[in-house]
Amino acid sequence: MSELRHHLVALDTEYDDVSIEAEAARPFDATVSDASSLSPEDALASADGADGVLVCRMTLDAAVIARFPTWRVIGRYGVGFDNVDAEAAARAGIAVVNVPDYCVEETATHTAALVLAAWRKLIESRRLIDAGGWKEPSRLAPIPPLSRCTLGLVGAGHTGAEVARLLGPFFGEVIAYTPSGQVPPGVLWAPLETVFAEPDVVSLHCPLTGETENLVDAARLASMKRGALLVNVSRGRLLDSAAVADALRSGLLGGLAIDVLPTEPPPADEPLLALPNVLCTNHIAWYSDDSTIRLRQLLGERCAAYLAGRPVSSVVNAAALAAR
Repeated sequence: MSELRHHLVALDTEYDDVSIEAEAARPFDATVSDASSLSPEDALASADGADGVLVCRMTLDAAVIARFPTWRVIGRYGVGFDNVDAEAAARAGIAVVNVPDYCVEETATHTAALVLAAWRKLIESRRLIDAGGWKEPSRLAPIPPLSRCTLGLVGAGHTGAEVARLLGPFFGEVIAYTPSGQVPPGVLWAPLETVFAEPDVVSLHCPLTGETENLVDAARLASMKRGALLVNVSRGRLLDSAAVADALRSGLLGGLAIDVLPTEPPPADEPLLALPNVLCTNHIAWYSDDSTIRLRQLLGERCAAYLAGRPVSSVVNAAALAAR
């Protein structure tokens, strides 16, 4: 058998091997080797001369990227790519590929579960039972019917659109902000300020960038409807945790439902976890029995396809590459 033309190196993964990635890459004349058992510096050294790399948590900043002139693609395991300097990669002619569609069903379903559980106060209801308050549901008030409430989505891409489809029938109205102005059927586009100010529930579905870090700060919280529910399944650093904690204590925010935190695992003094009106899960919105396999297959396939000159839909820095 002739040697395959392209070579990818997995710098760090959360898996025992890269057999799934390698199998997906092979039809595009590419191999995948695993350097995840090595130290970060040794893993990078092993990728010297490779055509590209796959990365999970390792930071690939401009200085690192500049050291490897043979790289043509960087694949990020997951939806977010904030640990890769996509602009520096574009300047070096390197595509950054993510997999925004590997866990759409899972993340949207988890979002819907968080919204409904938090709004209907399921955790508080169990606490009420334990406190002997079975016949006192009024102690859970207020719980307005969702049919006269508005859902606001910050971002309506793959996941946001599916959230709108799942939760739309529960709400009286769904509005969304997207930079492109494009929203799915049945959703009304609105400016970002409106999507925070008017809804009863605001759900975040946007990447972490320099522009979106601490998107929800004290000023943004002050603009929201008093008692609103805030939901975040995207990145923890979209929220200013201290400001959100203050808003929850004061009643400005009625509740917070999150799957992500600024630091994971969180430190013992994470302020959000000490509050009773916070529903938090442990960054599992993406997870199902199938999603990990799907992620690995798609990442290996797309990075190899890019090296083979095939079109790839999820090149996050495509515009910057085209402008070179």
